[in-house]
Amino acid sequence: KGLFKISMWALLVSFCSFITMVVNNTPDDSYLGYIISMYVWLFAAYFCVNTMRIVHGQISIEIIGYYLVGVAVMQCTLGLLINYFPFIKSIVDSLITGEKYMGVGVEDRLYGIGCALDVGGGRLGAILIILSHLIILAIKRKDSQLRFIGLIGAFIYVMTVGNMMGRTASVGAAIALFYFIIYIFYSSTYDIRIMKYINSGAIVIICGVIICIGLYNVNPEFRKLLRFGFEAFFNYFENGTFETNSTNMLSEGMIFPDNFKTWIIGDGYMASGSNDPYYTGPSDYGFYMNTDAGYSRFIFYFGLIGLSAFSLFFINVCKDCINRFVEAKYLFIAILLFNFCVWVKVSTDLFVVFAPFLCIDKSLDKR
Repeated sequence: KGLFKISMWALLVSFCSFITMVVNNTPDDSYLGYIISMYVWLFAAYFCVNTMRIVHGQISIEIIGYYLVGVAVMQCTLGLLINYFPFIKSIVDSLITGEKYMGVGVEDRLYGIGCALDVGGGRLGAILIILSHLIILAIKRKDSQLRFIGLIGAFIYVMTVGNMMGRTASVGAAIALFYFIIYIFYSSTYDIRIMKYINSGAIVIICGVIICIGLYNVNPEFRKLLRFGFEAFFNYFENGTFETNSTNMLSEGMIFPDNFKTWIIGDGYMASGSNDPYYTGPSDYGFYMNTDAGYSRFIFYFGLIGLSAFSLFFINVCKDCINRFVEAKYLFIAILLFNFCVWVKVSTDLFVVFAPFLCIDKSLDKR
């Protein structure tokens, strides 16, 4: 029932894309096949989740979370290997040559396989939120200090290297930290025993900071990557302005329609208008109206009607996950909030992160 309802909302998103194409007579079908994309991700997730069930004998939020964290750590490590070892870079580039979207050809930042730019940063940011949930579970169950330290170390590693891929990851890190802090201060299980975990976490964080400072001072390549990943903080301490080149571009790209019709149903263009041989509007650099800000692009594409349908699709995805796992409702709300935050910067979505959790049977382990 839940998947049927979600499918109807995804179909509505595709229908809104169809309507804007017809009304505006444009060939831009960016979201026409969203219902198909949703099921591609869902079937892929279903295969992965059932493989996990075969391996572990059961499946749970926790098991999926650890696998996602493992993927994030591997992608971050691969990004560093690609950057420092030319032969690995040549192998990866030969697989995804010409796809700048995947990070190939982008200077001064890391990329993995299909993990780069804002898309990669968004997904790594979502995994940081899941990591925060795993850390909370470790504290609740009073797991071993070694596991807790490993989770904190993974959080620092993914946050640091993830920002070198896409600085959107920092927004996910902020939401993850807020999620953790709220738990610590409002949890009914808060007691003196939690302090040993907090102390261990503080030590790991201090060690991570020391390592970063050391590499910053002895490795020019790492210094360049770190300055890119945390450009806003460097600008703040060096120039007194908390900004980056991306935020400046974003402020310029937050533009909206100047007519009622576009506000309602859009202009039917998501990508560059130059892709349409009959397009006569202003020139752009790859995105319609020269903006890659997510909300602006959605409105220009299929208006508030399409944006509302797309937003309600994700709200219903989140609700279905919560209905399955009430005890983890704040995790899914945090991921949903992050998805809407990502749209301020870029028009990607995090259904791929929700998909595995939609494939867990309610009757199985729900930890």
